[in-house]
Amino acid sequence: MKKILALLAASLSVAACIYPYDPELEEAPEGVLAVDGNICIGGSSTVYLSSLLSLWNVDAGNRWMDVSTARVWVEDDAGNKYEGTSRYPYPYFTISTENAPLDRSYRLCIEALGETYASDWNGTVEPPVIGDIEFVADDNEVTVEVSVDGGKDGTGYILLTYEEAWMFHVDYYPRYTIRGAFITEGPVDMSKYWCWRTTTTNRTVPVDYTDRTETGITGFPLMSFSRRDTRNHRRYCISVMASTISKETYRFLRNLDENTDGGDNLFTPNPGEIAGNLRCESNPDKTVLGYALFSRAVKKRAYLDRRYYISVPKTPLFYPLADQYGLLLEAGYLPLDENEEGYDPTQEGPYGWGDRNCYDCTWSGGTLEKPDYWSETE
Repeated sequence: MKKILALLAASLSVAACIYPYDPELEEAPEGVLAVDGNICIGGSSTVYLSSLLSLWNVDAGNRWMDVSTARVWVEDDAGNKYEGTSRYPYPYFTISTENAPLDRSYRLCIEALGETYASDWNGTVEPPVIGDIEFVADDNEVTVEVSVDGGKDGTGYILLTYEEAWMFHVDYYPRYTIRGAFITEGPVDMSKYWCWRTTTTNRTVPVDYTDRTETGITGFPLMSFSRRDTRNHRRYCISVMASTISKETYRFLRNLDENTDGGDNLFTPNPGEIAGNLRCESNPDKTVLGYALFSRAVKKRAYLDRRYYISVPKTPLFYPLADQYGLLLEAGYLPLDENEEGYDPTQEGPYGWGDRNCYDCTWSGGTLEKPDYWSETE
């Protein structure tokens, strides 16, 4: 009984420290522009726009404000403009800044929601140098480790991003000819057995190396994947991009990571508390969220063969009776394997059927077109 009373007293004392949080949603702004900009001088730049609407105002109705018709451009301190092109109807813009001079300052400009917005001016900084990209494996995972030298004039902060591509296969390939309820072994069709898959991650990895004696990072664990993943089927490629960023940019990106990945941390900053580098020029009192990252990025690729692959069982097949063949064909199923072991013919048929994901790699997120940079020898 004393233990129960002690636990009850402890729980009451903890509850007494919790106070209700009033976010004061009555003051939430309407039609706030949100910006995610990646301006790469000497490369291609991208800008993604969206708008925010307060959920407090239940009478708002469908007043989401369209930003797909916005105008986006980058300009330098000499007055040159680099116009963005949108992928309508999506508010995603690409800007060709490949030939922009490296010795000028730049800013991002936006016309949207009836206002004009601009970022702070930013000069380009000498990019870091990517050293080794290594693949290290334990019993379960492959980890990509990178080494980057920020240089003697580096800021102490590096931004890493990466793209992946790999060649993989599905579990089966068609090798039977079907005539009604009769199935015979026919020519093998491996035209969609192998595919390439490419992904571009939206995640940025800001790195602080100011507390290190070296001028960069060595063996930094960038990302990892399972040894049972399809990335290990034949050949995998990772393209690592690195750029030098300022201390202010690093702090913004770190705060953003804490906001999105912080879970239930009471001390995680609210989105509106994360200061960006954009402002509304036509209306200084109007809120704008987001950040325009300016950089000169360098890229380096590394390839991995299937040395670390741990094979996994094939996808189980369905062994139907002959009267179900027609329906299965209409649904995209095909006979892919033969049951050579003993079975009850009243319960199941002799051939294992699978859907398109089992025999068509394009249905598993792949493409038959090899990336133009792909190499089998590097």
